[in-house]
Amino acid sequence: MPRVAEEPARALRRAWMAAPLHDAVTSVSIERGYELYVVGGAVRDVLLGRKVYDWDLAGRGVIALAERFAREHSLRAVVLHEDHPTIRVISRPGDPSGFLDFVELRAPTIEADLRLRDFTINALAWDIRGAETIVDPTGGLGDLRGSRITAPAREVLESDPLRVLRGFRFAAQLHFAIEPQTGQWLAELAPRVQEVAGERIGQEMLKLFSARHAADALQEAEGLGALDALIPALQAMRGVEQGGFHHLDVLGHTLLAVHEVERAINEPDLFFPRSADAVRVWLRDPQNRAAVRLATLFHDVGKPECITHEGGHIRFLGHADESALTFVDYARHWRLPMLLRRQVVRMVRLHLRPLELASAALRAEQEGREIGSVITLRAIRRLMRDAEPAAIGLLLLSVADRSACRGPSSRIEQRGRLYDLFDGMLVRYVAWLREMRAHPPLVDGNDLMQELALEPGPLLGELLDAVHEAQEDGEVSTRQEALALARRLLHDMEQ
Repeated sequence: MPRVAEEPARALRRAWMAAPLHDAVTSVSIERGYELYVVGGAVRDVLLGRKVYDWDLAGRGVIALAERFAREHSLRAVVLHEDHPTIRVISRPGDPSGFLDFVELRAPTIEADLRLRDFTINALAWDIRGAETIVDPTGGLGDLRGSRITAPAREVLESDPLRVLRGFRFAAQLHFAIEPQTGQWLAELAPRVQEVAGERIGQEMLKLFSARHAADALQEAEGLGALDALIPALQAMRGVEQGGFHHLDVLGHTLLAVHEVERAINEPDLFFPRSADAVRVWLRDPQNRAAVRLATLFHDVGKPECITHEGGHIRFLGHADESALTFVDYARHWRLPMLLRRQVVRMVRLHLRPLELASAALRAEQEGREIGSVITLRAIRRLMRDAEPAAIGLLLLSVADRSACRGPSSRIEQRGRLYDLFDGMLVRYVAWLREMRAHPPLVDGNDLMQELALEPGPLLGELLDAVHEAQEDGEVSTRQEALALARRLLHDMEQ
């Protein structure tokens, strides 16, 4: 149960006093007799003790008020929505929390406006003139205290089907349970999410998949029967058996893997005790957290297309590439950021390689050979370089994928040994990166073009990669040695 502020109005007053422009806006509201309310997510987050980034102020005639206020204080005012009039007044350009949004009421009264909002926990308001109570026409305070996601009515969900996805997103962010009647409405209306513009869906997906409890929200969507409608490609995974190391069908394994990757995200020391700090640094970016969860959800989505039965064994040849292609289709429709697309595609395409490398090392160990003869620094560098800008995410996905395999061929002691090998790979990779930052490349593309009379193109790139790899392996240590190697390689290529 969350700790909800015992005196909501007092908590709002304290928080409002730290908001941008609060003093000037409050004075204008009082002097000119405007009823102006802090509404929605800001109220919810203050009462839950969460940091507030977006302050929404609602009232009648506030658009004109906001425009006049901005002129009088030499501030920038930006129209955000014309169909639902909203103006953003910016006090600190470049600061994501340095603004206020003024929103016109959608109904004659604040109470009627709040009843039109998506969920009761967002249907709360506080008059900035110092009201002693919170406006709560739908029981939002009770749902906050009870950790529930409740829709005021089916009609508010029907009015914008994206609110179905928002319900699961709030469950992921707040770790709230979805009230049963609301859950039934979400399931019934989930197919209509596909009517919404792809970009809006993508924005919600990013928020959902970067949230701390995304796995639970996905599991709840599955339990309600809404998951297939939200991401139709997952439907074909249901009932596809795998055998061997797997104890679940493809969809069950995938949902368990999302739970496992979330465990690694929230508690990296469990799987990466020696390199947890590097993992935590990478995960500070919410887009990285979203990327690795999305990669985990999509890593096996291509299996139904690639299934074969050979000699009594089930195989999924080429499923990594097929899965990546499926994700690309969704990423384009959702208009996800290009960097995130590259991250997810590389993690999905490469998700088998860390396990293959670690498994080869275990076989070598069983044969009496050194693990280091297989997991060389060069092998680690190549793997992680191919996975950038999601190298750390790839190892998180590998841990989750293996952890979600608990079939008859799987042994817990082997899983633990694999985790240790993944951790060791990351330790060595981070140490190598630190070393490389202290010793920048000996030559660049301009050096090779000038010294070898080359033009930009694939040949130049191939030479540069070879020289950089030789530097990384310690085969060259000066600029002269690097250029000499490039000349020899070019001569060999021209023969």
